[in-house]
Amino acid sequence: MLLSVEEAQSTILSEIRPLNRIVERPLSQSYGEILARDIRADSDIPPFTNSAMDGYALRVDDIRDASSDEPVTLTVIGTVRAGHPGSQPVAKGQCYKIMTGGMVPDLADAVIPIESTKPGAEPNTVQILESATVGAFLRPAGEDIQKGSIVVKKGTRISPPAVGLLATAGAYVVPVREAPRVGIVSTGDELVGPDQPLTKGTIRNSNGYALQAAVYEAGGQPVLYPRAPDDPQAIRKLFHDAAKDCDLLISSGGVSVGDYDFVKPVIESLGHLTLWRVNLKPGKPVAFGKVVGIPVVGLPGNPVSALITFELFVRPAIRVMLGDEQWPRPTVRLPLAADIKSVEKRRQYLRARLVIENSHLAAWPHDRQGSAVQSSWESVDALVIVPENTGPYHAGDLLDTMLLSLHSVRPI
Repeated sequence: MLLSVEEAQSTILSEIRPLNRIVERPLSQSYGEILARDIRADSDIPPFTNSAMDGYALRVDDIRDASSDEPVTLTVIGTVRAGHPGSQPVAKGQCYKIMTGGMVPDLADAVIPIESTKPGAEPNTVQILESATVGAFLRPAGEDIQKGSIVVKKGTRISPPAVGLLATAGAYVVPVREAPRVGIVSTGDELVGPDQPLTKGTIRNSNGYALQAAVYEAGGQPVLYPRAPDDPQAIRKLFHDAAKDCDLLISSGGVSVGDYDFVKPVIESLGHLTLWRVNLKPGKPVAFGKVVGIPVVGLPGNPVSALITFELFVRPAIRVMLGDEQWPRPTVRLPLAADIKSVEKRRQYLRARLVIENSHLAAWPHDRQGSAVQSSWESVDALVIVPENTGPYHAGDLLDTMLLSLHSVRPI
């Protein structure tokens, strides 16, 4: 009986644990990493009460009766700008001209915007044209974040805003999870390197390099091993040696039921096989187990199947190893921009482009969905999820869509 995608994913992730290896990374190099510990603010943010406007810092009691008809004149005793605070408190009848972000002087309890003032009749004076309440246009110390509070939580993937928060909190070096080492093994006598000429009956090993890039994108440290021939002893030795040097092992090819599909028995001989075959298309012959105590995922050999099953089963494992608590890809319900005619017994994950149609986001499934059609990955932004035994679907119908990227969304 075939496992559902959810059952297979849950089974695999139940045997994956976050790595405990933590490294210190300069803040400037931390983007995309997973934070290994909570980071707390070393001061209030903002660290002092500052002005939210260009205007005048003053005492509210001095201008309670101010209006455009009866302005109140104050003496301007200086100018405060960001990084240059006032030299003395504000006394009765006095004020400071202040720029946005400037530190509010002692005894001032409000700021009046420049638009509500006009120059005074005497030098170094200003006329205030309206009253104010205590705290007007002030940003109090600690208004955003208080000293000692958590600014970025453990398990957060460090984004540009998180980098800004970490800098504000004084974290110029941050603790992050070390990337898991992910071994990549491609199997098959027919495979040759991209730098080698094709001879009769051979194909180039695209899976090894595509999976290497996918591991990088997922946050892992890929280790690309030489191609393994269709020989159980050679595969066994390669798996055994790779497992001693890696945190996770993935292979492509050799997991189906052919006479030369040796990955499944090799996993069993070196450890145990937990699952085999999943109810999805493309990518049914997925294997998972452990060899020498290391998790191993056997992916299909067809290029599209390998990348889709990587997305569903390997990427989540890498993210969990990194301690990422927000690892799932976003899945949204989108209208189709083209018909889907096929009805399959297995759940389909169809390569699709995200497009703008009538000012709305839509998914346009590629018209060639064969598992060996690599060219159908061009400009793929999403996977449209078609439930088993359903269809056909028509343009405008809504289907769950897993978003892989929003970088190339375009109108049609």
